[in-house]
Amino acid sequence: MLDVQERNLKIIQTFLNLYVPDCEVRAFGSRVNGTAKKYSDLDLAIVAQNKLDFNTLGNLRELFMASELPFSVDILDWHSLPESFQKNIEKNFFILQPSAADRKSA
Repeated sequence: MLDVQERNLKIIQTFLNLYVPDCEVRAFGSRVNGTAKKYSDLDLAIVAQNKLDFNTLGNLRELFMASELPFSVDILDWHSLPESFQKNIEKNFFILQPSAADRKSA
């Protein structure tokens, strides 16, 4: 379960679809494990086929920073994370956006 109001979720999904439409996006952290406070950040890991382009990641981060969301969004590139951090995320995450391949097979 993801602790984000529906109107904010739609904004997040729109932004992700603009910059990383083919990538799986995993939410993790307090907004997934039930310990979020009102203004807790949203942690996202973008799982692309390869490491994300610097401009794509930067533009997406800027878009979220300029948004009217009542919380910050921390965006991480899966391929830039240490394996130990990846394994920690894999223990408890929510698929916010399935990959294009997963959407086609569904």
